Amino acid sequence: MKNTIFSKNNGPFRISEILKKVSPNQKVPGDIEDKLIEGVSTIQGASSKEITYLSNKNYLNGVTNIRAAACLVTIDLIDVLPKGVMPIVVENPEYIIIDIIGLFYEDLDDEVNSPNNDFSYVANNVVCGENTQIRPGAVVKSGVVIGDNSIVDSNTTIGSNVMIGHNARIGSNCTLKNCILGNNVIIHPGVRIGQDGFGYCLGKEGLKKFPHIGRVIIQDNVEIGSNTTIDRGSLNDTTIGEGTKVDNLVQIAHNVTIGQNCVIAGMVGISGSVRIGNNVMIGGQSGIKQHRKIGDNVQIGAGSGIMHSIPSNQRVAGNPAKKLEKYLSEIKTISRIARK
Repeated sequence: MKNTIFSKNNGPFRISEILKKVSPNQKVPGDIEDKLIEGVSTIQGASSKEITYLSNKNYLNGVTNIRAAACLVTIDLIDVLPKGVMPIVVENPEYIIIDIIGLFYEDLDDEVNSPNNDFSYVANNVVCGENTQIRPGAVVKSGVVIGDNSIVDSNTTIGSNVMIGHNARIGSNCTLKNCILGNNVIIHPGVRIGQDGFGYCLGKEGLKKFPHIGRVIIQDNVEIGSNTTIDRGSLNDTTIGEGTKVDNLVQIAHNVTIGQNCVIAGMVGISGSVRIGNNVMIGGQSGIKQHRKIGDNVQIGAGSGIMHSIPSNQRVAGNPAKKLEKYLSEIKTISRIARK
């Protein structure tokens, strides 16, 4: 975190100030100096004026000299810290350090400028909330509604009648149409939302395109990674549930329904009309066949091919995918045979 030319540092803060803001129930021991902290860094790179965290011995990676002013640490690792480092014992250091980073650092591109720019196009009947910014080169078409404190970055096009909630961040070079976005949604650069899906019917005269009249519904607190594509529904809607996080280069086809708090890694392909439950984790480069149903709490290993529906609470891997235990057993068997 030493080089912060791409972000604004809001510090310094006293340790007591930091904990009051991010973990009010956490107290600084009375016999320890309430140090002034200038930034956040890794356990390897932290200076005597920075705070860091340690939740796993693997993060040490050979480090023998920890120089941080303070360290968020689990109780079982407190003995790793030298005497000069203030231990702040918490249950989940990584979870709290996220809030501390947010306290210190602010993206320079998020600074408030004038709401609209002379080099953007905003239709006359567009409704923008307070402190919402339309950046240079953006196009916002007729009937669009955008909530408070949102940003539409440069060269992004927002299609007619799209609705975007409060505190949204729409990156540069995106295309949004036929969609409704909730609050606190983050759309990274290059995302395409609401275009027609891949649907055709074969007849005597060749392929006839199936019309798409559905929408894309993205609920609150969803994050969509760069260059991901989300097709609108054909007759139904394509829906992404609250709190779900989607990585870069993911394809979500028409009529897909994804539940709440799912995590989908890069280069996943989800075919049309797939239904995915809540708290599902999908590893990178996996593919799911059309019309399949994935239950709640399912974990899908990277590179898997999902040919059949998966009940809730299962872990699967392989292509075609099977229960993780069976997949690992087969890999071990093949390895033994190969050694003979």
